Amino acid sequence: MTRGAAVAAASLAVLCVLSALGAAMPAMAAAAPAPQVENSSVDFEPPGPFEISELRTGGNQPAAAPPAVRYVGGSPPSGAMAIRYTPAGPLENEPVHLERGTTLNTDQIELYSTVFGSQSTGEYEAVIVYWQPASQTVNGTTVEYAADQEVQRVTVDVESGYATAPIALNSHYNESVEATMWLERDGELVDGARWRFGHASAPASQQVAIDTQADAWWYVFRTAILPGIGAIVIGLSGARATLKRTGRGPGYSLGTWGFVSGVGILLALAGLYYELAVVVEHLDILMGMSLLPIAYGGGLRMSPPLERIAFERKELTEAVSLRRGESEEKADPDAVPDGGSGPASSVTDRVGLDDDGYFDELYEDLKLLPTVRAPTGGRLLPKKGIRPFFARLFSSAAKLDLSDLRTRVRVSGSASQKVYVDPEGETAVDHRPAHLRRRMPVWHRLPKPADGEKLSPITRGLYALLTIGVLALPLIGWHVGGTVANVPFVGAFIGVVLLAIESYEAVDGSISFEPAPRHDITADASLTVLQSEHADAKTIDELEEVAWNERSRTALEAREIESRRNKTLVQQLSEGEVGMDLDVLGMDANAGSGLDTDGALADSDEDTRKAEGDDDD
Repeated sequence: MTRGAAVAAASLAVLCVLSALGAAMPAMAAAAPAPQVENSSVDFEPPGPFEISELRTGGNQPAAAPPAVRYVGGSPPSGAMAIRYTPAGPLENEPVHLERGTTLNTDQIELYSTVFGSQSTGEYEAVIVYWQPASQTVNGTTVEYAADQEVQRVTVDVESGYATAPIALNSHYNESVEATMWLERDGELVDGARWRFGHASAPASQQVAIDTQADAWWYVFRTAILPGIGAIVIGLSGARATLKRTGRGPGYSLGTWGFVSGVGILLALAGLYYELAVVVEHLDILMGMSLLPIAYGGGLRMSPPLERIAFERKELTEAVSLRRGESEEKADPDAVPDGGSGPASSVTDRVGLDDDGYFDELYEDLKLLPTVRAPTGGRLLPKKGIRPFFARLFSSAAKLDLSDLRTRVRVSGSASQKVYVDPEGETAVDHRPAHLRRRMPVWHRLPKPADGEKLSPITRGLYALLTIGVLALPLIGWHVGGTVANVPFVGAFIGVVLLAIESYEAVDGSISFEPAPRHDITADASLTVLQSEHADAKTIDELEEVAWNERSRTALEAREIESRRNKTLVQQLSEGEVGMDLDVLGMDANAGSGLDTDGALADSDEDTRKAEGDDDD
């Protein structure tokens, strides 16, 4: 480990520790007990009209009642009052009861009352004190007090029965304050009617200082038009650069993106409305920059068309073939095997057929891969999904190069091109797409020691400390975001993103295959070879058909052939004996010949023999 790397690691470790301690100090300070001013002899005059102990006192909640309900009207009570509010957000329209520890992001609440009789109805004065907890060390003693006190008084009219009275709160932007509220009537405190809550006004309700039409146009141009044009240019340029590396986007349809975007926007507005409003307030150009993801996503949709290439490998195996005519049906009882006699049931070298009835079976390894043409040449093989997309973006995607093939096989249908692979290969194509692989944050960067050396404990300790700090980034972001801008969720989200970047690494993709020899010759030669193979196959098939037909003759056909042969032989002997052609006389070959079927002369009368003898004389 070099000295510079050690210094950088040590500095980063100290920074993470200080960040964690700084984020945790407010919570530790809030949890630590501190002496109150009124209970100590410290000479300290707290600012504001109210003591912090008084402002931290809540009201009396009746049993089995919501936390915001308070009884009024003495004993027995003649009614009840509660604080309700409508949560900030465009999707919220129903008032809810105030809960303990709630921070209101709206500037309006309502006093919900259920009272009867003149004793509890009439005018009340709502006193709201906004303040910030603070502490100061005086003569070695830490005292707490309520700083930045702001008192607001609002007159409300409580009617008999069920009624509501709106109360407008003072706005508090860019900060979160504590608020204590109680009711007074005729200058006297209403016993038990006190509430505590936090208040941080949503920036979306803050009005923009616009006095003239020119101010309005300048505001729109500065926050929407100019950032929007820049966002479109940046988004399209980024999409073009992305397509050069990835070839294609994640591959989801517009309907899928629309559904996911809609659900995400609704969830963000429902749960993170205040955080979004704060971010937009500090970065008002985000109104125009919101076109950036739209332009980027639209640019990714302009990728080259998807083309599928089929890789085919024919496997060379020993085949057992059945010729046509062979079946598993009951054999002809008169059929005999070659050179033998007996029923066909005695044949033992028959090959059975499968249930599907095929006579022959071949095996081919076929893979269909989607490809897009890369701007720099070759073809990229994009895989559908978010993770494969990021893997291709941050690594080298698998690239297919077909420039060495002298013969291109074009096909129609589900694929646009076919590549024949060497039959002696193990697979048709070995494709390993780019992917994301998990790793331990920071710890994977631990340098490997040289042979015979070991890393020092200090180095391991520093890397371990850095690893813990990176794993705690979401927690650190939560505290930092809450302390700086009162947006803990935004800080935690940034921490999660940084942790994910450090926890994954992109692995390069690869593809390899061995083309068949037919790709090494020209197209016309390939076509000639294919035609020759087709002709040879037809000739071989015809010869095998003739041979099989001769082999599959039945015993009856064999006897018929033998009978024709004997008939021809008898006719030739008869013609030689008589001395004339029997076909001229229209006689059958055996008619009057006196010859039996085995060629022996039959008994004849003496006259005939004598006459024949006289003629010879």
